[in-house]
Amino acid sequence: MFVLANFINAIAVVLRIAIEVEIVVIIIHSILSWFPFLRYHPINQFLEALANIVLWPLKRIIPPIGPFDITPFIGILLLIFIDSFLVSTLFDLAIKLR
Repeated sequence: MFVLANFINAIAVVLRIAIEVEIVVIIIHSILSWFPFLRYHPINQFLEALANIVLWPLKRIIPPIGPFDITPFIGILLLIFIDSFLVSTLFDLAIKLR
């Protein structure tokens, strides 16, 4: 059972790192969106592609409020919830299996 516990623990660690990286990408992409001359820069396009993994489904559901797009805020809250619930549950499951 310890092998399964270690496997679940490794999945939880990788998932937590991926969520943290995605949060940082969303924040950096949101800041870079304030600078229109960086819109077509390759790094900005790469960050936009990574941020849209979470933001694109939310943009189809949540319309912009005037000139403001609140989907990055909602996306970060959703990622924090997933981290708090799912990753913590996986860590607890790994501990119980040992």
